[in-house]
Amino acid sequence: MTKTSKEKLKTAGINILAIAVLIPILFPIYWLVISALQSPESIISIPPKLLPTDFSLYFVKKVFTEFGVGQYLLNSVLLSVLATALTLCIACLAAFSYTAYRYRMRETFSKSILFVHMFPQILIIIPLYLLMSKLHLINTWAGLTLCYIAFEMPICVWTMQSYFETIPRDLIDAAEIDGLTRLKTLPKIFLPVALPGLAASGIMTFIGIWNNFLLCNTLIIDADKKTLPVIVADFASRDNMMQGDILAASLVVCIPSFLFALFAQRYLVGGLTQGAVKA
Repeated sequence: MTKTSKEKLKTAGINILAIAVLIPILFPIYWLVISALQSPESIISIPPKLLPTDFSLYFVKKVFTEFGVGQYLLNSVLLSVLATALTLCIACLAAFSYTAYRYRMRETFSKSILFVHMFPQILIIIPLYLLMSKLHLINTWAGLTLCYIAFEMPICVWTMQSYFETIPRDLIDAAEIDGLTRLKTLPKIFLPVALPGLAASGIMTFIGIWNNFLLCNTLIIDADKKTLPVIVADFASRDNMMQGDILAASLVVCIPSFLFALFAQRYLVGGLTQGAVKA
């Protein structure tokens, strides 16, 4: 067997293995989409059709008109965008202070942030509920937003810190010689150069907040204040809900995070400091 044949065989084997791994990952997504877009007659047919011929927006329209999914979708969008923006702002300031300044216990500060992230939400949900109750923040978006920020902050700080540390020190010194103060280098130097890191942190934070079920389900009591993932879970316990209704609502939950990641991924391409320092 020639060297070219061996390379082709190796490539074919890798492709087959990749397809075999992707099938169990992508099939649930495929089944969700085609089931949510079927007519009521097709979705209850036995045996189920892997390749349906008739598609319908019946269930998608139904969850918006009869079950008010649009209101919960708006709640999720507003909370996720607000909490993501605040998390990124605080994380950038924290990562910048660690990178640009020299002070005692810097390493302790960095490690302690990651240590906090190791605690699962379910482990501290009762103390968290008691704390929010003492602060009179139960059943408020302010309390829920604070909890979102607290749980998403550690990984966001670590991501931004790793990007900030790759910025050449010469670039920062040159900016300070040109008259920029240390604090002004954050918006002028750090953020433009670390835009891929900011995008990656934003994507992870937004998706983490968007999909968060436990915090909203625990801290929010009024139904009109709940987010879409919590409402979709409530749908499953209703006797009058059809399979298509739940799948259509689940599809609506998935679309915003998918579109957000699709939009933000273009900022992930390119070098961190490409073109920032002249040769």
